[in-house]
Amino acid sequence: MWRRLSDNVLSKGKKRVEDVIPIATGHELEEIAVELEESPAIIKSVYDKRIVGCPGKDEHDVVWFWLEKGKMHECPVCSQYFMLEVVGPGGPPDGHDDDNHR
Repeated sequence: MWRRLSDNVLSKGKKRVEDVIPIATGHELEEIAVELEESPAIIKSVYDKRIVGCPGKDEHDVVWFWLEKGKMHECPVCSQYFMLEVVGPGGPPDGHDDDNHR
């Protein structure tokens, strides 16, 4: 009896493209976008802001941006979300308050 190649691959525990990269449109795509926004990548810092590079979920060129405390950032290329978690005393990374800058 003939077996489809996909049946054979699945029986050996190998993943299909659909298992790794969701193929979605319409409402399903919107649900995936909301899920990504609700669970951003958490970046830790001892300061209130830092430079972060996004290499992308599908490996695009690195996109650099400032990530600031209390502000979620979306990568403009792959739509991955990032959020800063301050794990130290906080403050600006250059040691100067913006209010007291000369």
